[in-house]
Amino acid sequence: MYSGLTVQNADRYGAMNAYQHDGVISCFEHQRLSRQDFAHSTDFDYLIEQELPCFGIEIKRGQLSLVVSHYLAKIILPSGLTLEILPKISVETASETHQSPSQLLTATDSTAILVKRKAEIVQARQWVAVMLADISEDNIGKELAALDLAAKPGFYMPSYPTIPSQLASASRTLDKPWYEGLLATIRQALQQAAGILPNRYQTQVHNQPKAQGKINLAAQLKNNWHRPHYLYTEQAVFETDQLLAQFLATAWQQLQKLSAQNVINESSFDQQMPSILQGVMVLPPQSWEGVYQQLKSSTATWGSQLSLVQAQVVTQAIEWGWWILTQGPGAESRQGTEDKSVDQLPVASLMINMNHAFERWVLGKLQSWASQQLANSRLIIQPSFDWLYLKTNFPKSGLESKVVQKLVPDACIMTQEGQISHVLDIKYKSLSAATQVSGADWQQLYSYQQHLNCQNAWLIYPKTKTFTQRLDVFDNLDENRHSNQDGDDSGRITQMSVIPFDPQQGLLLI
Repeated sequence: MYSGLTVQNADRYGAMNAYQHDGVISCFEHQRLSRQDFAHSTDFDYLIEQELPCFGIEIKRGQLSLVVSHYLAKIILPSGLTLEILPKISVETASETHQSPSQLLTATDSTAILVKRKAEIVQARQWVAVMLADISEDNIGKELAALDLAAKPGFYMPSYPTIPSQLASASRTLDKPWYEGLLATIRQALQQAAGILPNRYQTQVHNQPKAQGKINLAAQLKNNWHRPHYLYTEQAVFETDQLLAQFLATAWQQLQKLSAQNVINESSFDQQMPSILQGVMVLPPQSWEGVYQQLKSSTATWGSQLSLVQAQVVTQAIEWGWWILTQGPGAESRQGTEDKSVDQLPVASLMINMNHAFERWVLGKLQSWASQQLANSRLIIQPSFDWLYLKTNFPKSGLESKVVQKLVPDACIMTQEGQISHVLDIKYKSLSAATQVSGADWQQLYSYQQHLNCQNAWLIYPKTKTFTQRLDVFDNLDENRHSNQDGDDSGRITQMSVIPFDPQQGLLLI
Protein backbone atom coordinates (compact mmCIF):
# COMPACT_ATOMS: atom_id res chain seq x y z
CA MET A 1 0.00 0.00 0.00
CA TYR A 2 2.79 2.42 0.89
CA SER A 3 6.05 2.92 -0.96
CA GLY A 4 8.94 5.37 -1.02
CA LEU A 5 9.68 6.27 2.59
CA THR A 6 9.78 2.91 4.35
CA VAL A 7 9.45 1.96 7.98
CA GLN A 8 13.27 1.80 8.15
CA ASN A 9 13.52 5.45 7.13
CA ALA A 10 11.13 6.43 9.89
CA ASP A 11 13.06 4.29 12.38
CA ARG A 12 16.30 6.00 11.45
CA TYR A 13 15.18 9.59 11.43
CA GLY A 14 12.42 9.47 14.01
CA ALA A 15 9.98 11.36 11.78
CA MET A 16 8.88 11.27 8.20
CA ASN A 17 10.06 13.93 5.73
CA ALA A 18 8.35 12.67 2.57
CA TYR A 19 5.48 10.36 1.74
CA GLN A 20 5.18 8.45 -1.54
CA HIS A 21 1.95 7.04 -2.87
CA ASP A 22 0.65 6.37 -6.39
CA GLY A 23 3.72 7.85 -8.08
CA VAL A 24 3.63 11.10 -6.07
CA ILE A 25 6.20 12.06 -3.43
CA SER A 26 4.58 14.57 -1.07
CA CYS A 27 6.35 16.84 1.40
CA PHE A 28 5.65 20.10 3.23
CA GLU A 29 7.26 23.50 3.46
CA HIS A 30 10.32 23.86 5.70
CA GLN A 31 11.06 20.16 5.64
CA ARG A 32 14.56 18.93 4.99
CA LEU A 33 14.91 16.24 2.31
CA SER A 34 17.93 13.96 2.12
CA ARG A 35 18.95 11.32 -0.36
CA GLN A 36 17.24 8.67 1.78
CA ASP A 37 13.86 10.32 1.22
CA PHE A 38 13.91 9.38 -2.47
CA ALA A 39 13.35 5.89 -3.85
CA HIS A 40 15.74 6.82 -6.68
CA SER A 41 18.90 8.63 -5.60
CA THR A 42 19.22 10.13 -9.10
CA ASP A 43 16.09 12.21 -8.38
CA PHE A 44 17.83 13.83 -5.40
CA ASP A 45 20.97 14.50 -7.46
CA TYR A 46 18.81 16.01 -10.20
CA LEU A 47 17.16 18.47 -7.78
CA ILE A 48 20.54 19.46 -6.34
CA GLU A 49 21.84 20.24 -9.83
CA GLN A 50 18.80 22.28 -10.92
CA GLU A 51 18.91 24.75 -7.99
CA LEU A 52 15.18 25.43 -8.18
CA PRO A 53 13.80 28.47 -6.31
CA CYS A 54 11.58 26.25 -4.15
CA PHE A 55 14.63 24.67 -2.49
CA GLY A 56 17.56 25.81 -0.43
CA ILE A 57 20.67 23.61 -0.38
CA GLU A 58 22.44 23.01 2.91
CA ILE A 59 25.11 20.70 4.26
CA LYS A 60 24.32 19.02 7.57
CA ARG A 61 26.67 16.49 9.16
CA GLY A 62 28.62 16.34 5.94
CA GLN A 63 25.54 15.43 3.88
CA LEU A 64 23.74 17.53 1.26
CA SER A 65 20.10 18.25 1.96
CA LEU A 66 17.26 20.17 0.31
CA VAL A 67 15.37 22.64 2.50
CA VAL A 68 11.86 23.25 1.18
CA SER A 69 10.87 26.92 0.82
CA HIS A 70 7.49 28.73 0.78
CA TYR A 71 6.19 27.11 -2.42
CA LEU A 72 3.28 25.09 -3.67
CA ALA A 73 4.97 23.02 -6.34
CA LYS A 74 4.82 20.07 -8.69
CA ILE A 75 8.08 18.79 -10.19
CA ILE A 76 8.41 15.80 -12.50
CA LEU A 77 11.57 13.86 -11.64
CA PRO A 78 13.80 11.82 -13.97
CA SER A 79 12.43 8.58 -12.49
CA GLY A 80 8.94 9.55 -13.66
CA LEU A 81 7.73 10.24 -10.13
CA THR A 82 6.20 13.60 -9.25
CA LEU A 83 7.41 15.63 -6.29
CA GLU A 84 4.60 17.59 -4.65
CA ILE A 85 5.27 20.41 -2.17
CA LEU A 86 2.35 21.40 0.05
CA PRO A 87 1.84 24.29 2.52
CA LYS A 88 2.63 23.50 6.15
CA ILE A 89 0.13 25.88 7.76
CA SER A 90 -2.24 23.94 10.06
CA VAL A 91 -0.09 20.82 9.73
CA GLU A 92 1.83 19.43 12.69
CA THR A 93 5.58 19.49 12.32
CA ALA A 94 7.76 16.44 12.82
CA SER A 95 8.78 17.70 16.26
CA GLU A 96 5.10 17.85 17.26
CA THR A 97 4.58 14.31 16.09
CA HIS A 98 7.66 12.95 17.90
CA GLN A 99 9.32 15.00 20.58
CA SER A 100 12.56 13.03 20.34
CA PRO A 101 13.79 12.65 16.73
CA SER A 102 16.52 10.25 17.78
CA GLN A 103 14.05 7.88 19.43
CA LEU A 104 13.72 4.55 17.64
CA LEU A 105 10.22 3.75 16.48
CA THR A 106 8.44 0.45 16.37
CA ALA A 107 6.75 -0.82 13.21
CA THR A 108 3.39 0.14 14.72
CA ASP A 109 4.63 3.68 15.39
CA SER A 110 5.94 3.99 11.84
CA THR A 111 2.64 2.82 10.37
CA ALA A 112 0.80 5.34 12.52
CA ILE A 113 3.10 8.07 11.20
CA LEU A 114 2.33 7.05 7.62
CA VAL A 115 -1.41 7.09 8.24
CA LYS A 116 -1.21 10.46 9.99
CA ARG A 117 0.92 11.99 7.24
CA LYS A 118 -1.48 10.75 4.57
CA ALA A 119 -4.36 12.45 6.39
CA GLU A 120 -2.33 15.68 6.61
CA ILE A 121 -1.62 15.56 2.88
CA VAL A 122 -5.30 15.10 2.06
CA GLN A 123 -6.20 17.99 4.36
CA ALA A 124 -3.59 20.28 2.77
CA ARG A 125 -4.73 19.34 -0.75
CA GLN A 126 -8.30 20.16 0.15
CA TRP A 127 -7.66 23.73 1.28
CA VAL A 128 -5.14 24.33 -1.52
CA ALA A 129 -7.93 23.40 -3.95
CA VAL A 130 -10.21 25.92 -2.22
CA MET A 131 -7.52 28.60 -2.43
CA LEU A 132 -6.86 28.06 -6.14
CA ALA A 133 -10.59 28.04 -6.89
CA ASP A 134 -11.11 31.32 -5.01
CA ILE A 135 -8.14 32.97 -6.71
CA SER A 136 -9.39 31.88 -10.13
CA GLU A 137 -12.74 33.59 -9.51
CA ASP A 138 -11.67 36.86 -7.88
CA ASN A 139 -11.24 40.10 -9.77
CA ILE A 140 -8.08 41.25 -7.98
CA GLY A 141 -5.77 43.04 -10.36
CA LYS A 142 -2.65 41.65 -8.68
CA GLU A 143 -0.61 39.25 -10.77
CA LEU A 144 0.53 35.96 -9.34
CA ALA A 145 3.98 36.31 -10.81
CA ALA A 146 5.45 33.10 -9.44
CA LEU A 147 3.52 30.66 -11.63
CA ASP A 148 6.66 29.37 -13.36
CA LEU A 149 6.54 27.09 -16.37
CA ALA A 150 10.30 27.14 -16.77
CA ALA A 151 12.91 27.21 -14.05
CA LYS A 152 16.08 27.79 -16.05
CA PRO A 153 17.43 31.36 -16.15
CA GLY A 154 16.93 33.10 -19.45
CA PHE A 155 13.63 31.47 -20.33
CA TYR A 156 10.41 33.44 -20.46
CA MET A 157 8.42 33.10 -17.26
CA PRO A 158 4.80 34.13 -17.88
CA SER A 159 2.78 35.70 -15.11
CA TYR A 160 -0.97 35.34 -14.98
CA PRO A 161 -3.47 37.92 -13.70
CA THR A 162 -5.38 34.96 -12.30
CA ILE A 163 -5.07 31.22 -11.79
CA PRO A 164 -6.41 29.35 -14.85
CA SER A 165 -9.84 28.03 -13.92
CA GLN A 166 -9.06 24.46 -14.96
CA LEU A 167 -5.96 24.40 -12.78
CA ALA A 168 -8.14 25.48 -9.87
CA SER A 169 -10.70 22.74 -10.50
CA ALA A 170 -8.77 20.17 -8.50
CA SER A 171 -10.95 17.53 -6.88
CA ARG A 172 -11.23 17.71 -3.11
CA THR A 173 -11.64 13.97 -2.71
CA LEU A 174 -9.14 11.58 -1.19
CA ASP A 175 -5.78 11.10 -2.94
CA LYS A 176 -6.45 13.66 -5.71
CA PRO A 177 -3.53 16.10 -6.10
CA TRP A 178 -4.26 19.82 -6.31
CA TYR A 179 -2.79 20.01 -9.83
CA GLU A 180 -5.08 17.41 -11.41
CA GLY A 181 -6.65 20.10 -13.62
CA LEU A 182 -3.29 20.90 -15.22
CA LEU A 183 -3.83 18.92 -18.42
CA ALA A 184 -7.25 20.52 -18.87
CA THR A 185 -5.61 23.94 -18.57
CA ILE A 186 -3.07 23.08 -21.24
CA ARG A 187 -5.73 21.58 -23.49
CA GLN A 188 -7.82 24.73 -23.32
CA ALA A 189 -4.79 26.94 -23.98
CA LEU A 190 -3.84 24.94 -27.09
CA GLN A 191 -7.44 24.91 -28.34
CA GLN A 192 -7.81 28.67 -27.93
CA ALA A 193 -4.51 29.36 -29.67
CA ALA A 194 -5.39 27.02 -32.55
CA GLY A 195 -8.64 28.93 -33.04
CA ILE A 196 -6.82 32.24 -33.53
CA LEU A 197 -3.70 31.13 -35.36
CA PRO A 198 -2.26 34.18 -37.12
CA ASN A 199 -2.80 34.16 -40.87
CA ARG A 200 -0.96 36.25 -43.41
CA TYR A 201 -0.43 36.55 -47.12
CA GLN A 202 2.64 34.60 -48.22
CA THR A 203 4.17 35.37 -51.58
CA GLN A 204 4.83 32.20 -53.53
CA VAL A 205 7.17 32.38 -56.51
CA HIS A 206 6.76 29.98 -59.46
CA ASN A 207 8.92 29.47 -62.54
CA GLN A 208 7.23 26.85 -64.67
CA PRO A 209 5.36 26.45 -67.96
CA LYS A 210 2.01 26.87 -66.20
CA ALA A 211 1.14 30.39 -65.10
CA GLN A 212 0.02 30.86 -61.49
CA GLY A 213 -0.65 34.42 -60.35
CA LYS A 214 0.76 37.54 -61.96
CA ILE A 215 3.84 37.59 -64.20
CA ASN A 216 6.94 39.36 -62.86
CA LEU A 217 8.30 40.90 -66.05
CA ALA A 218 11.65 41.93 -64.62
CA ALA A 219 12.31 38.43 -63.28
CA GLN A 220 10.98 36.89 -66.50
CA LEU A 221 13.45 38.83 -68.69
CA LYS A 222 16.31 38.13 -66.32
CA ASN A 223 15.77 34.43 -65.73
CA ASN A 224 13.77 33.08 -68.68
CA TRP A 225 15.26 34.81 -71.76
CA HIS A 226 16.66 31.46 -72.90
CA ARG A 227 13.40 29.53 -72.23
CA PRO A 228 10.43 31.71 -73.15
CA HIS A 229 8.01 28.84 -72.59
CA TYR A 230 8.63 29.24 -68.80
CA LEU A 231 6.76 31.92 -66.93
CA TYR A 232 8.13 33.63 -63.82
CA THR A 233 5.06 34.35 -61.68
CA GLU A 234 4.19 35.45 -58.15
CA GLN A 235 1.11 34.49 -56.18
CA ALA A 236 -0.11 35.76 -52.79
CA VAL A 237 -1.53 32.91 -50.70
CA PHE A 238 -3.39 33.44 -47.43
CA GLU A 239 -2.11 30.77 -45.04
CA THR A 240 -1.59 30.15 -41.37
CA ASP A 241 1.72 30.39 -39.56
CA GLN A 242 2.94 26.86 -40.27
CA LEU A 243 5.75 26.85 -37.72
CA LEU A 244 3.41 27.87 -34.92
CA ALA A 245 0.82 25.34 -36.10
CA GLN A 246 3.45 22.60 -36.07
CA PHE A 247 4.53 23.54 -32.56
CA LEU A 248 0.96 23.47 -31.25
CA ALA A 249 0.27 20.16 -33.00
CA THR A 250 3.40 18.67 -31.44
CA ALA A 251 2.35 19.87 -27.99
CA TRP A 252 -1.10 18.39 -28.53
CA GLN A 253 0.41 15.03 -29.44
CA GLN A 254 2.48 15.14 -26.25
CA LEU A 255 -0.67 16.01 -24.31
CA GLN A 256 -2.36 12.92 -25.70
CA LYS A 257 0.53 10.73 -24.58
CA LEU A 258 0.51 12.12 -21.06
CA SER A 259 -3.25 11.72 -20.84
CA ALA A 260 -3.05 8.12 -22.02
CA GLN A 261 -0.48 7.43 -19.30
CA ASN A 262 -2.67 9.20 -16.74
CA VAL A 263 0.41 11.11 -15.55
CA ILE A 264 -1.57 13.89 -13.90
CA ASN A 265 -4.79 12.08 -13.02
CA GLU A 266 -6.70 13.54 -15.94
CA SER A 267 -9.05 10.83 -17.15
CA SER A 268 -11.45 12.72 -19.43
CA PHE A 269 -9.34 13.92 -22.34
CA ASP A 270 -10.80 14.67 -25.74
CA GLN A 271 -8.44 12.93 -28.14
CA GLN A 272 -9.77 14.91 -31.09
CA MET A 273 -7.15 17.39 -32.25
CA PRO A 274 -8.47 20.85 -33.25
CA SER A 275 -9.46 20.76 -36.91
CA ILE A 276 -6.98 23.44 -37.98
CA LEU A 277 -4.12 21.33 -36.59
CA GLN A 278 -5.23 18.08 -38.19
CA GLY A 279 -2.83 16.98 -40.90
CA VAL A 280 -0.09 19.34 -39.70
CA MET A 281 3.28 17.60 -39.52
CA VAL A 282 4.64 17.37 -35.98
CA LEU A 283 8.19 18.45 -35.16
CA PRO A 284 11.02 15.97 -34.44
CA PRO A 285 12.21 16.12 -30.79
CA GLN A 286 15.63 17.52 -31.66
CA SER A 287 14.07 20.64 -33.19
CA TRP A 288 11.71 21.53 -30.33
CA GLU A 289 14.02 23.96 -28.61
CA GLY A 290 15.01 25.73 -31.84
CA VAL A 291 11.39 26.21 -32.89
CA TYR A 292 10.42 27.39 -29.42
CA GLN A 293 13.17 30.01 -29.42
CA GLN A 294 12.27 31.06 -32.97
CA LEU A 295 8.62 31.53 -32.04
CA LYS A 296 9.60 33.71 -29.10
CA SER A 297 11.92 35.84 -31.22
CA SER A 298 9.31 36.29 -33.95
CA THR A 299 6.53 37.41 -31.62
CA ALA A 300 6.45 40.84 -33.23
CA THR A 301 5.85 39.27 -36.65
CA TRP A 302 2.79 37.17 -35.86
CA GLY A 303 1.69 39.30 -32.93
CA SER A 304 1.05 42.28 -35.19
CA GLN A 305 -1.84 40.38 -36.76
CA LEU A 306 -3.60 39.79 -33.45
CA SER A 307 -5.16 41.90 -30.76
CA LEU A 308 -3.36 42.26 -27.43
CA VAL A 309 -5.62 39.67 -25.78
CA GLN A 310 -5.20 37.22 -28.66
CA ALA A 311 -1.42 37.66 -28.60
CA GLN A 312 -1.42 36.86 -24.88
CA VAL A 313 -3.50 33.73 -25.51
CA VAL A 314 -1.06 32.49 -28.15
CA THR A 315 1.98 33.39 -26.04
CA GLN A 316 0.65 31.48 -23.05
CA ALA A 317 -0.19 28.51 -25.28
CA ILE A 318 3.40 28.50 -26.53
CA GLU A 319 4.69 28.47 -22.94
CA TRP A 320 2.26 25.75 -21.83
CA GLY A 321 3.18 23.76 -24.95
CA TRP A 322 6.88 24.13 -24.23
CA TRP A 323 6.30 23.10 -20.61
CA ILE A 324 4.52 19.93 -21.63
CA LEU A 325 7.19 19.09 -24.21
CA THR A 326 9.81 19.01 -21.45
CA GLN A 327 8.31 15.90 -19.91
CA GLY A 328 6.90 12.54 -20.88
CA PRO A 329 7.91 10.06 -23.61
CA GLY A 330 8.89 12.67 -26.19
CA ALA A 331 11.10 14.47 -23.71
CA GLU A 332 12.92 11.23 -22.98
CA SER A 333 13.66 10.66 -26.65
CA ARG A 334 14.88 14.23 -26.98
CA GLN A 335 17.16 13.85 -23.99
CA GLY A 336 18.58 10.71 -25.55
CA THR A 337 20.02 12.73 -28.42
CA GLU A 338 23.56 14.09 -28.59
CA ASP A 339 22.29 17.66 -28.59
CA LYS A 340 24.45 19.64 -26.14
CA SER A 341 21.69 22.20 -25.70
CA VAL A 342 19.59 19.69 -23.78
CA ASP A 343 21.29 20.82 -20.56
CA GLN A 344 19.92 24.30 -21.14
CA LEU A 345 16.29 23.22 -21.40
CA PRO A 346 13.87 24.36 -18.71
CA VAL A 347 12.91 22.05 -15.88
CA ALA A 348 9.42 20.56 -15.97
CA SER A 349 7.92 22.21 -12.92
CA LEU A 350 4.98 24.21 -11.69
CA MET A 351 5.87 26.44 -8.73
CA ILE A 352 3.58 28.94 -7.00
CA ASN A 353 5.06 31.16 -4.30
CA MET A 354 2.83 30.67 -1.27
CA ASN A 355 3.56 34.14 0.11
CA HIS A 356 2.06 35.61 -3.07
CA ALA A 357 -0.78 33.10 -3.31
CA PHE A 358 -1.87 33.48 0.32
CA GLU A 359 -1.79 37.27 0.07
CA ARG A 360 -3.87 37.16 -3.10
CA TRP A 361 -6.35 34.78 -1.46
CA VAL A 362 -6.82 36.99 1.61
CA LEU A 363 -7.15 40.14 -0.54
CA GLY A 364 -10.04 38.53 -2.41
CA LYS A 365 -11.81 37.73 0.86
CA LEU A 366 -11.15 41.24 2.20
CA GLN A 367 -12.66 42.74 -0.91
CA SER A 368 -15.84 40.71 -0.45
CA TRP A 369 -15.98 41.55 3.28
CA ALA A 370 -15.55 45.29 2.68
CA SER A 371 -18.28 45.38 0.04
CA GLN A 372 -20.72 43.52 2.31
CA GLN A 373 -19.92 45.03 5.71
CA LEU A 374 -18.71 48.56 4.96
CA ALA A 375 -21.16 50.56 2.88
CA ASN A 376 -19.61 52.83 0.25
CA SER A 377 -16.09 51.61 1.02
CA ARG A 378 -13.61 49.99 -1.31
CA LEU A 379 -10.41 47.99 -1.00
CA ILE A 380 -7.23 49.51 -2.42
CA ILE A 381 -4.42 47.04 -3.07
CA GLN A 382 -0.81 48.02 -2.36
CA PRO A 383 -1.26 51.81 -2.26
CA SER A 384 1.94 53.86 -2.08
CA PHE A 385 2.35 56.77 0.31
CA ASP A 386 5.27 59.21 0.52
CA TRP A 387 6.86 58.86 3.94
CA LEU A 388 10.44 60.09 4.36
CA TYR A 389 11.85 63.13 2.58
CA LEU A 390 15.35 64.40 1.93
CA LYS A 391 15.67 68.17 1.85
CA THR A 392 18.43 69.59 -0.33
CA ASN A 393 19.49 73.22 -0.38
CA PHE A 394 20.00 74.53 -3.90
CA PRO A 395 21.58 78.00 -4.32
CA LYS A 396 19.01 79.27 -6.80
CA SER A 397 15.79 77.48 -5.96
CA GLY A 398 16.24 77.12 -2.21
CA LEU A 399 15.07 73.99 -0.35
CA GLU A 400 13.74 71.09 -2.38
CA SER A 401 12.31 67.85 -1.02
CA LYS A 402 12.94 64.42 -2.46
CA VAL A 403 11.07 61.30 -1.37
CA VAL A 404 13.54 58.66 -0.22
CA GLN A 405 11.14 56.16 1.36
CA LYS A 406 7.53 55.16 0.70
CA LEU A 407 5.07 53.17 2.76
CA VAL A 408 3.39 50.38 0.79
CA PRO A 409 0.92 48.37 2.91
CA ASP A 410 -0.67 45.28 1.41
CA ALA A 411 -4.08 46.97 1.30
CA CYS A 412 -6.21 49.80 2.66
CA ILE A 413 -9.95 50.29 2.94
CA MET A 414 -11.07 53.76 1.87
CA THR A 415 -14.43 55.37 2.58
CA GLN A 416 -16.55 57.25 0.09
CA GLU A 417 -15.20 60.51 1.56
CA GLY A 418 -11.63 59.48 0.74
CA GLN A 419 -10.63 58.65 4.31
CA ILE A 420 -8.67 55.48 5.06
CA SER A 421 -10.52 53.48 7.71
CA HIS A 422 -8.36 50.32 7.71
CA VAL A 423 -4.74 49.61 6.90
CA LEU A 424 -3.98 45.91 6.38
CA ASP A 425 -0.82 43.85 6.34
CA ILE A 426 -0.91 40.14 5.42
CA LYS A 427 1.72 37.73 6.73
CA TYR A 428 2.16 34.12 5.64
CA LYS A 429 3.59 32.98 8.97
CA SER A 430 2.63 30.34 11.48
CA LEU A 431 1.85 31.78 14.92
CA SER A 432 1.81 29.70 18.08
CA ALA A 433 -0.38 32.43 19.63
CA ALA A 434 -1.53 35.93 18.78
CA THR A 435 0.73 37.28 21.51
CA GLN A 436 3.74 35.86 19.63
CA VAL A 437 3.59 38.47 16.83
CA SER A 438 7.10 39.78 16.27
CA GLY A 439 8.05 43.30 17.29
CA ALA A 440 9.03 44.07 13.71
CA ASP A 441 5.51 43.25 12.47
CA TRP A 442 3.93 45.41 15.19
CA GLN A 443 6.28 48.30 14.42
CA GLN A 444 5.58 48.10 10.69
CA LEU A 445 1.83 48.15 11.29
CA TYR A 446 2.16 51.01 13.80
CA SER A 447 4.07 53.07 11.23
CA TYR A 448 1.29 52.53 8.71
CA GLN A 449 -1.42 53.51 11.18
CA GLN A 450 0.32 56.62 12.48
CA HIS A 451 1.22 57.93 9.04
CA LEU A 452 -2.26 57.33 7.61
CA ASN A 453 -4.06 58.40 10.81
CA CYS A 454 -6.58 55.58 10.52
CA GLN A 455 -8.56 53.94 13.32
CA ASN A 456 -8.12 50.28 12.38
CA ALA A 457 -4.82 48.55 11.65
CA TRP A 458 -4.89 44.80 11.06
CA LEU A 459 -2.27 42.10 10.84
CA ILE A 460 -3.65 38.96 9.18
CA TYR A 461 -2.02 35.57 9.75
CA PRO A 462 -3.13 32.01 8.92
CA LYS A 463 -5.14 30.33 11.64
CA THR A 464 -3.37 27.54 13.51
CA LYS A 465 -4.43 25.16 16.27
CA THR A 466 -3.20 27.63 18.90
CA PHE A 467 -4.17 30.85 17.11
CA THR A 468 -7.91 30.83 16.54
CA GLN A 469 -9.26 34.18 17.76
CA ARG A 470 -8.82 37.85 17.05
CA LEU A 471 -6.58 39.84 19.37
CA ASP A 472 -7.17 43.60 19.80
CA VAL A 473 -4.69 46.11 21.22
CA PHE A 474 -6.15 49.37 22.56
CA ASP A 475 -4.62 52.83 22.77
CA ASN A 476 -6.88 54.56 25.32
CA LEU A 477 -4.74 53.81 28.38
CA ASP A 478 -3.29 56.56 30.57
CA GLU A 479 0.36 56.83 31.62
CA ASN A 480 -0.29 54.38 34.47
CA ARG A 481 -1.64 51.75 32.06
CA HIS A 482 -5.19 52.24 33.40
CA SER A 483 -8.25 52.49 31.18
CA ASN A 484 -9.66 55.98 30.76
CA GLN A 485 -13.17 54.54 30.57
CA ASP A 486 -13.33 53.50 34.25
CA GLY A 487 -14.37 49.97 33.50
CA ASP A 488 -16.62 50.90 30.59
CA ASP A 489 -15.34 49.07 27.53
CA SER A 490 -17.96 50.48 25.17
CA GLY A 491 -15.86 53.52 24.31
CA ARG A 492 -12.60 51.73 23.60
CA ILE A 493 -10.86 52.55 20.35
CA THR A 494 -9.09 49.68 18.67
CA GLN A 495 -5.54 50.55 17.85
CA MET A 496 -4.23 47.40 16.22
CA SER A 497 -5.61 43.88 15.73
CA VAL A 498 -4.29 40.45 14.84
CA ILE A 499 -6.84 38.61 12.66
CA PRO A 500 -6.71 34.85 11.94
CA PHE A 501 -7.55 33.57 8.46
CA ASP A 502 -8.91 30.01 8.39
CA PRO A 503 -7.40 28.24 5.33
CA GLN A 504 -9.63 25.19 5.82
CA GLN A 505 -12.75 27.26 5.19
CA GLY A 506 -11.30 30.29 3.42
CA LEU A 507 -12.73 32.66 6.06
CA LEU A 508 -11.51 35.75 7.87
CA LEU A 509 -12.24 35.32 11.58
CA ILE A 510 -13.00 38.98 12.24
